[in-house]
Amino acid sequence: MYSNTLAAPDVSLLRLRLPVGKRAKFEAGQYLLIHLDDRESRSYSMANPPHESDGITLHVRHVPGGRFSTIVQQLKSGDTLDIELPFGSIALKPDDARPLICVAGGTGFAPIKSVLDDLAKRKVQRDITLIWGARNPSGLYLPSAIDKWRKVWPQFRYIAAITDLGDMPADAHAGRVDDALRTHFGNLHDHVVHCCGSPALVQSVRTAASDMGLLAQDFHADVFATGPTGHH
Repeated sequence: MYSNTLAAPDVSLLRLRLPVGKRAKFEAGQYLLIHLDDRESRSYSMANPPHESDGITLHVRHVPGGRFSTIVQQLKSGDTLDIELPFGSIALKPDDARPLICVAGGTGFAPIKSVLDDLAKRKVQRDITLIWGARNPSGLYLPSAIDKWRKVWPQFRYIAAITDLGDMPADAHAGRVDDALRTHFGNLHDHVVHCCGSPALVQSVRTAASDMGLLAQDFHADVFATGPTGHH
């Protein structure tokens, strides 16, 4: 463990440093397993891009009563974790030039950050939109990444979708991410959608995208769930 910081009231950013001489080998969008001491494990997506291979960054949401959520709040620099990687298939093709819409709910932002940082490193030029949903603005916990992508891609489009209408930034979309997709886009026949979040969020975005003309093979999902078998 290199560092453990709070990015939001309920989100920890864990930065893991690998043993001397070790490099993390993975592709953008993949995930790892953290093995706990009783043979249970938890899966988390890498939030850093593959070229930053001397360490790993994870975005961990605090789940009330969650086993690893309790552990993570006590982790400090110098502690060790038993990890295994990589896992997960890679859906996005680097040579695909069609407009890309990334949709994230909460810490579903982690694998999308890895993907977009990787595209930026490769100097890929395409129309990219990020729709990031949360209950309130504190859930959109890494504005520095948004600022960086805006500099890399002048055409980069960011839509914050906030469901708590009592705490609404002036430029945010009032509502869920699937509603933001329907509001801000028309026909999606020539687009690619990459969605990361809870099962309900992914299903709602899948339905919206299909209604808007997106082909089934152009919808790529990373479903996050809690518990021993869930992907976070």
